[in-house]
Amino acid sequence: MKDIALEAGVSKSTVSRALRDDPRVNEKTKEKIRTIARKLNYQPHKAAKALANKNTNIIGIVFPRSPRSIADPFFLEFLQGISEIASGSGYSLTLYNDDICQEEKLNTIFNRHNMDGIILTEPWIDDPRIIHLKREGLPFVFLGNPMGDEDVPWVETDNLIGAYTAVTYLLDRGHEKIATITGSLDLVAGRYRLQGYKDALLERGLTIRDELIVNADFTQEGAYHGARELLNRKADFTAIFVANDIMAIGVMKALREKGIRIPEEIAVMGYDGIQLGEYIDPPLTTIYHSAEEMGKIAMELLLKILRGENIENKHILIPPELLIRGSA
Repeated sequence: MKDIALEAGVSKSTVSRALRDDPRVNEKTKEKIRTIARKLNYQPHKAAKALANKNTNIIGIVFPRSPRSIADPFFLEFLQGISEIASGSGYSLTLYNDDICQEEKLNTIFNRHNMDGIILTEPWIDDPRIIHLKREGLPFVFLGNPMGDEDVPWVETDNLIGAYTAVTYLLDRGHEKIATITGSLDLVAGRYRLQGYKDALLERGLTIRDELIVNADFTQEGAYHGARELLNRKADFTAIFVANDIMAIGVMKALREKGIRIPEEIAVMGYDGIQLGEYIDPPLTTIYHSAEEMGKIAMELLLKILRGENIENKHILIPPELLIRGSA
């Protein structure tokens, strides 16, 4: 801009106004400045422009705490959706994991100086981050319904209905002895998916058998050990509903190690519909919701909040779909 101002014989502030089409600069001067800018191949510096507007043009993304990570295919697909919308709108992304969410680190990370807004995954029961984010005035959107606060914007699949649909399908296929390996019950999704499992069984007049429920942590390794524990209990079951797809892959490994055929001896049902599920053997029957599409919706919702647009619906609930393949 200094070079343009020197050649045009004007001040740098006049160049800035002219390139913003400010009416305080006459048209003849504007055209002269634009011509010089084109000749010099001038491109506005995004970071400097954002700084001048007191914005960072950065969106923070918080991924799950250990033992889960961004390596989970579901979250990679979710990030792809966010990235597509963010880059098209001039925003860059910075990634965090939930291990930062200790009180002394919240003050450092979650503030308006580091980012313009933030998208968080996996709300906890009584999530402490919500109070902090509201106090900081940092716009945010959750992937998942944190429950209990109507002001919190979120995007979510209907976990209760999804789990109910999964177990109802197994019941309709003749399975009455259905086990489940849950995700973490500290997370809202874990609670809802377990409740959907129970609702489907109770609706058919079946008893909830505690020995058929094993609590895990939404990871492949956790579900693998959970399946081994379930088999060691020598409980009688013919199908397993697993709280997500990556866990289902761990369960299938544990079953194969015991020489159990899938689905001939035990059927396996997952949840999430990650692309990887189509390529395992047998392909995974699951509850599908597009992680990539949810990423796009979450980012679009955050952009509306950042622009100060009137939002009629802060809560976007996506209906789950049953995806029938070979494992059940």
